[in-house]
Amino acid sequence: MAYRIFPVAEPVTNEDIEKYKVLRLTSLKIDPSSFSSTYEREIAFTPDIWAQRLTSCFKCTFIASVKDEGSIGETWVGMISVLGPSELIPATLEPFERAGVGADWEMYFVAGMWVHPEHRGRGLGTRLVKEGLEWVRTNMDPKNDSEGRRDKMVLLLVGDDNESGRALYQKVGFTNLTNMPPVEGNSYMCLNVA
Repeated sequence: MAYRIFPVAEPVTNEDIEKYKVLRLTSLKIDPSSFSSTYEREIAFTPDIWAQRLTSCFKCTFIASVKDEGSIGETWVGMISVLGPSELIPATLEPFERAGVGADWEMYFVAGMWVHPEHRGRGLGTRLVKEGLEWVRTNMDPKNDSEGRRDKMVLLLVGDDNESGRALYQKVGFTNLTNMPPVEGNSYMCLNVA
């Protein structure tokens, strides 16, 4: 199978929104413990909310797709979103501030990393993460423009029981962020991409 990794680019089409919605809802059904949201919550989203998830210039969503046999179409089978500093809400940063973590960092956050089980074991997760990291390296976030050059730190939460996810993140260079307490069976990992 030939896979393709690409960022969801603006302008986002209705087809992009529908494919993202199907992929995200599928991920929530198959692996509900891997996410902080639920299928029940997101199935109720309006088309505008789905569109907003893909249209912020302060984050980037990458997709893994596979060409459908006998067709010109592609099926989306994996995803990762990376949120830049301007996309992060203050409540997301509060636990880090309380723990004294991140004062000198330009913080980015990985969210919604997932590959369909039928397509796992083929390097797609690694490729998605690497694409996200490359976006972080080259992204110039306006929130930190005036503060001068700071190290870019990518953070994520991974389930303590998610051994394959943890191994994938360690393979690309993430380490445990030990000075942050676990959050309901999840632990923080980080990677400096300065």
